[in-house]
Amino acid sequence: MTGVGAAHAQADFFSRDTISGLVDLRLVAAGGETSWVDGAVGKARFGEGHQGLRLGEAALVWNPRFSDTVSAVVVGESQDGQRHLVDLGEGYLAYRSRPGASLRLSARAGVFYPPISLEHDGLDWSVPDTITPSAINTWVAEETKVVGVEATIRRTIAGQSFSLTAGGFKNGDTSGTELTFRGWALHDLKSPVFGRFPLPPLSAKMATRQAPSTTPLAEIDGRIGYYGRIEWRPSSRLAFDLFRYDNEGDRISVDSRIEWSWETRFWNLGMRLDLDAVAVKGQVMTGETLMGYSNALGLWADMGFEAAYVSATKALGPGSATVRYDHFSTTDRTNKATDNNAEHGWSALAAYRWDVRPNAQIVFEALYIDSFRRDRARLGLSPAQEQTVLQTAFRRQF
Repeated sequence: MTGVGAAHAQADFFSRDTISGLVDLRLVAAGGETSWVDGAVGKARFGEGHQGLRLGEAALVWNPRFSDTVSAVVVGESQDGQRHLVDLGEGYLAYRSRPGASLRLSARAGVFYPPISLEHDGLDWSVPDTITPSAINTWVAEETKVVGVEATIRRTIAGQSFSLTAGGFKNGDTSGTELTFRGWALHDLKSPVFGRFPLPPLSAKMATRQAPSTTPLAEIDGRIGYYGRIEWRPSSRLAFDLFRYDNEGDRISVDSRIEWSWETRFWNLGMRLDLDAVAVKGQVMTGETLMGYSNALGLWADMGFEAAYVSATKALGPGSATVRYDHFSTTDRTNKATDNNAEHGWSALAAYRWDVRPNAQIVFEALYIDSFRRDRARLGLSPAQEQTVLQTAFRRQF
């Protein structure tokens, strides 16, 4: 009877330990370009016309446990300006082997973000130290969520930790659409499972070939993509990881909304260093995204992309201070005379997180973005734009 009772005690579906949530209210002062959220080409979540009090996010997380090794995660979230008032953020089953084994295994299946971001480690895949993630992880949140399966094995040898992750997925066919037609961005919105993101006004060449919005989790060509990740931790203070992603898109499949299957692949290198006083993070990403048929000038869309950031966070008073520098660019390799999507830019961020209580924070953030995008001239704008966004987030977890 003792064994049976212990087995039942391990299952927990509806208790205070399985339900958690987050409310993020935002006070905003922004200038510069009209935001991409409003169908323009501004790179921040807030721009011209976005002032005052806003809803940053509200989320409810259900984490039932079926046993001491099997659990689930279901996230319902609401973000200001999205197509649905409430949408699904993530939903997956997870397995983790019992601790103590020399070779540890974990796996998950469902809807989730691949393990790319070093910044999103808070509740509901949020960024705890700042409000706005880097350009790399802004795009990860927009266009790399998948419906798939993933497995990870971990082993510690001579005090050093190694892990290997492999994943297969579908519903990632439109990855690259935002990055091509709008370019890099810096904001904290995440892709909704049943929602869409707007695109800026398309060129005359693409207006009849591409829908005016993109569905991040569309499945169009029926192919299976893949990703892999290796991580090396030589000590408890230092970690490196290398990530490879390929959605295996066929480039020419199209659905009834005129959304296409893009062929998108990239490498990402990450580094974390925890010193006594400062935690340093950095990522470098390089890749390409292609779409459409080939003509005398090349493919309809053929673009290379690169980005990198480094950030430092230091405990300071009743909280922590963070500074970050971003650099980003895209290289248009086709049809540049009529549809040039090349850009380059940089960004600087400074933030302070005040831990009012263990489950309540106030985050102050200043974000500056300087970018040059030739396609702005087509819209009657200067290719060079600067933007400053000041935000205060009032966060409460429960």
